[in-house]
Amino acid sequence: MGTIERKERERKRRKDRILNAAISLIEEKGFEKTTMEEIAERAELSKGTLYLYYNDKASLYQAIKKRALQFLHDQFLEILQKDMPGAKLVHKMMLSFLDLINENTTFTKAMMLYGKKNDREDEAADHTIQEDCIQLENELLMLIVRSLQIGVQDGSIKNRLDPKLLALQIGFQMNGMIQFCLTGSNKKGLQILNENNMELPDLMEQFLQTQFSQPD
Repeated sequence: MGTIERKERERKRRKDRILNAAISLIEEKGFEKTTMEEIAERAELSKGTLYLYYNDKASLYQAIKKRALQFLHDQFLEILQKDMPGAKLVHKMMLSFLDLINENTTFTKAMMLYGKKNDREDEAADHTIQEDCIQLENELLMLIVRSLQIGVQDGSIKNRLDPKLLALQIGFQMNGMIQFCLTGSNKKGLQILNENNMELPDLMEQFLQTQFSQPD
């Protein structure tokens, strides 16, 4: 392995350590109470080294969003390669998505809330990571579109709506699920689910079944 490859591997290793430290601290203390000094200490790096990789917490949080999107992208791509009806592919993608937002609050908040930054944070943000996040979001949408196209072709999806428009509808539903998981005022929603002996995956499945069975 050459010098350049070794340096790049070390750079990636340090970035992973920083992100792992940031995620664990944010899970413990919340975003606002977590400091860059604490992140550097948890990652066993100097504060100066930390700032070589991330200018501030806004940049770090965006990198966490990228990691979440990349994880979801890898999951969707793996599912798409399975030999099963398109409707089942989409269903498995949605279950994978729900697992992610239920199991990692920091990932969930990063995916939904990063866009609500102020102008000062926008000036400091790493626009390369921003562009990567946008690209990943677009690719996630197209993976859902491809699964829907397969479903239309194999007959497991009856909806005649353009798969791209149907994918947008599913995307809106996904955003709603994220908001539901994040909000502190969802007690009424949980009550309604309990009264109907349902959980979020059941609700998502019913939504998909409704969309897939529409003839027009």
